[in-house]
Amino acid sequence: MSHGPSPRLAESPQLSKGSLLTILGSPSPERMGPADSLPPTPPSGNADRTPDAPEREREQEPVRDVGSEVPLSSQELELAESLMKNRPEEPEGCWEVRGAAAGSPRGSSGRQERSRLPWEDTATIEEDASKLTALRLRLDESQKVLLKEREDKLALSRNIEKLEGELSQWKIKYEELNKTKQEMLKQLSILKEAHQDELGRMSEDLEDELGARSSMDRKMAELRGEMERLQAENAAEWGRRERLETEKLGLERENKKLRAQVGDLEEALARRRRQTASALDCDLRASQAALFEKNKELADLKHVHSKLKKQFQEKVAELAHANRRVEQHEAEVRKLRLRVEELKKELAQAEDELDEAHNQARKLQRSLDEQTEQSENLQVQLEHLQSRLRRQQQNAPLFGKMRSARFGTEEAGDGASDLDEDEDLQIQVA
Repeated sequence: MSHGPSPRLAESPQLSKGSLLTILGSPSPERMGPADSLPPTPPSGNADRTPDAPEREREQEPVRDVGSEVPLSSQELELAESLMKNRPEEPEGCWEVRGAAAGSPRGSSGRQERSRLPWEDTATIEEDASKLTALRLRLDESQKVLLKEREDKLALSRNIEKLEGELSQWKIKYEELNKTKQEMLKQLSILKEAHQDELGRMSEDLEDELGARSSMDRKMAELRGEMERLQAENAAEWGRRERLETEKLGLERENKKLRAQVGDLEEALARRRRQTASALDCDLRASQAALFEKNKELADLKHVHSKLKKQFQEKVAELAHANRRVEQHEAEVRKLRLRVEELKKELAQAEDELDEAHNQARKLQRSLDEQTEQSENLQVQLEHLQSRLRRQQQNAPLFGKMRSARFGTEEAGDGASDLDEDEDLQIQVA
């Protein structure tokens, strides 16, 4: 850091001309410009100058470019300050006394030389004062720039701390999301295994039910065939029964006819007995023989009727037994139908449960996809934050280099500390 101007040197434009000339002396040839090297031309008709003449000439001088002038070195500033401290100030009328003393009988060359020296010293003092003001302005500007850069550095450090806090929070959230994702994956695998086991059991039950259903269908087909056969036999028995009943009715009608004939014959025999006993004996014997034959035929018919009746009763019993078997088979068929309906209901319920399990699995898959999408978004945000931190870390050394190049070797210590802080920040982020 360059030292600032001393108070006495800062107030140098306000000093008197005599004191400035006494302190600084004649200007060096290096610091004299082309305008300063020329001797001043005093106004004609005024041998003795008044104290206001240099001021008027200074006001008539052109404005100089302060930024284009070479800045004073620190050694020159220290030399001027030491001169101001060590030399006493002279009164403002010093040059007037010297001008009055110059009226002694000397040569014109001596007067011109003495009159030229104050003008050269005044120009040098004005140049030094303008350089000092320019140096003060540049120093103020550099201090403002330095303060602004320090404020920017503090803002950057606060922003980096804030980003580090946000990064730690995002890391914690990312770890929590990873944990929840692992838990969800475990739960999903457990649910998948449970659903697969349940589906296996349900498929086995369905296979068993299908096997039982196929066996029941086969049994029902057999029962239907047997029932059809029994129905055919029943129809045949009913036809046989009808035939027997028609035969029985025919026999009963024949029996009635025979009884009527027997009655007629007995009446005729009685009449014949009453009419002629002798003639009737032959007829009676013939009638008795015919009656015996008719009775024999009637006995044969009764025997046949009893046999037919027995056969009819046996067939009726067989028909009743067949009807009972048919009723039993129909009851079994109704039970089998009820069982088939129950199995259908259970199958529909199992299919509903299976659909619900598939829906739950799809819901879990959708929630898992959403969680993975959120984790990917968080990963992208984390990568953006890391890229921003890397850019800031890359810009921080460049900023330190620019500042060290701007402010010279005196700021090298601060630049090194900034680089160390940036390296520490990069290590913490990594």
